[in-house]
Amino acid sequence: MAARVPAYRQAQTSIKQYIEDHQLQPGDPLPSEGQLAKDMGMSRLSLREGVKTLEAVGILEARQGEGIYVKAFTFDSIFENLPYSFASDGQSLRDLLQVRTALEEGLVGMVASQASPEQITELDALACQMVLKAQTGETFEDEDREFHLTLYRPLNNPFLNRLVQLFWEVFRRLHGSTGVTHWNLEQTAQDHVAIVEALRAGEAEQLTRAMHGHFRQIKERLDPQISGDLQTPAKSQPSDPPRRRQPIQK
Repeated sequence: MAARVPAYRQAQTSIKQYIEDHQLQPGDPLPSEGQLAKDMGMSRLSLREGVKTLEAVGILEARQGEGIYVKAFTFDSIFENLPYSFASDGQSLRDLLQVRTALEEGLVGMVASQASPEQITELDALACQMVLKAQTGETFEDEDREFHLTLYRPLNNPFLNRLVQLFWEVFRRLHGSTGVTHWNLEQTAQDHVAIVEALRAGEAEQLTRAMHGHFRQIKERLDPQISGDLQTPAKSQPSDPPRRRQPIQK
């Protein structure tokens, strides 16, 4: 026998169906609680529970003294709760890094033909700041996050920007400063300099290789024993000893 659907789940389904049937748009109000419960043939208590759940996922908005309104949907509530679905263990880090690598390596080549001189200058400044901090043993999380967000901005894809920010933030929470040394701080900073150099050259393949090298270094730091399972782009070069690159001078 099929399991009985909880009343609050039925309320969620009914409310969403009501919104669709009446073609309600973000900002439109729903009927009063009493009227809505009557129309849907359910108790007010079940309706309230359904409303609270839909509020939590960003579909509805309850305004004190005004009523219930349809909210413009975003993925923010999902993104905000996603970090809690990851366990703080090595496998979660590997899984997350694999997805982040595929996402960024797969799209970074598109940036090569769309980056503006102003964007390159902004990325250059961030990379230079990373190098300066690395040389004194300082971490540069803010610059790192801003670099990756700025890099994909020309694609004009808010969902991508949110994903990049999410993956970066979740990885930071799980990984923290694990394995960070003065050497790999400098190496990470120089990886970003290499990305700027490739972007300035306008070469999509070079840019993809530079991003691959960056993630390969992270993977090796995370787990040197199984660093070979990162996605490798076409025509990627074999691993070479790290070389110091100087920040691009403006």
